[in-house]
Amino acid sequence: MAHVFEGQPDSRQADTAIPVTRFRPKYRALSDAEKALHDEIKDKATELEAVFNKVKTGRYSSLAMTSLEQSVMWIVKELTS
Repeated sequence: MAHVFEGQPDSRQADTAIPVTRFRPKYRALSDAEKALHDEIKDKATELEAVFNKVKTGRYSSLAMTSLEQSVMWIVKELTS
């Protein structure tokens, strides 16, 4: 894998000697800017979820919510990789 972290662990990671794997059993330490961006992504997703919840529930709103969840998951995976 190309993304190998060589810095100090944060509170979510106890050890930097973690083997690099596709499934990342532990997260790499994020910079303060990355942590802020992570939080901003999650906050915006929560705001959008609240807007989505104003629409009647049904198949399409469920699909929209699933897509929102997926998009947040993928972008956070990219940020933390």
